[in-house]
Amino acid sequence: MVPLCNGKRQGPFRELLARILISYPKRSMQGSLLIRIVFLGIVSVAVLSCSSKKAAMSTAALGKEVSRAERLRVLRQMDANRLYFNTFSGRAKSKIAINRDSYDVTANVRIERDKAIWISVTALMGIEAARVLITPDSVKVINRLQAEYISKPFEYLYNFTNDELDFFSLQELLVGNVVHQTVSRDTEVWTNESGYLLRSQHNDLQCSVKLDTNYRPTYTLLNDVIRNQRMEAYYADYQFSEAQVFPSHVKISIAAEAFKLQSEMHYSRLVYNEALDMPFTIPTRYKAIQ
Repeated sequence: MVPLCNGKRQGPFRELLARILISYPKRSMQGSLLIRIVFLGIVSVAVLSCSSKKAAMSTAALGKEVSRAERLRVLRQMDANRLYFNTFSGRAKSKIAINRDSYDVTANVRIERDKAIWISVTALMGIEAARVLITPDSVKVINRLQAEYISKPFEYLYNFTNDELDFFSLQELLVGNVVHQTVSRDTEVWTNESGYLLRSQHNDLQCSVKLDTNYRPTYTLLNDVIRNQRMEAYYADYQFSEAQVFPSHVKISIAAEAFKLQSEMHYSRLVYNEALDMPFTIPTRYKAIQ
């Protein structure tokens, strides 16, 4: 069973995951195992998991810290490369790896900026396995294969994650933007041959962002130094789409003592600023996971 962070009480999310992982054959792609693997991959984007801390970078590895004027220029260039949209729709082939096992799914992602994130996950033969709706106030997941669902306030995630990671940070992570916690008046900017490194601390959360020479994010690290929680996001294969640049390859990596997860997405279809439907109705016969 996945260990709990900081000895906190195991809630519905982790009960759901643990129940699945121990109840079905590892190589089965049917039923509850698949949906829970899918669910874990989605929710893990929002949840910083427990892991061991890494040693701090040496000054040589950081490169050279830039001047105040250069720092301001880099931050402005980075902001100019931000993906701007009112609505976003993307389709991605996804691979979710848990320890030594991996699973292939397709994710349809829709975002209405600052309002809602909607994800539909399909498995073999195009059958929908899960549907997710996240708002600034709530997190809801429908498990189609087991006729069950979860509905909780967004703040519930703070039982086992850093409360600095809010809805707005989550939507930025999904599209490759720099999260707001990483930029402040105290943000350090370093330069090296691969581009730039931004470092900052927001309360207990240490943040690092790597930019390429075009000022586009290639890596984001969120590290809770008190709770020993860590999440990494990687971005690659930037492509032009409707006059904007988007990372078509997104990978989220999370590790725990006896647990490692990677969620890797390859986008093949992107649409911006079109009207979106986000249907989300829980059938009355579905069982609530408490």
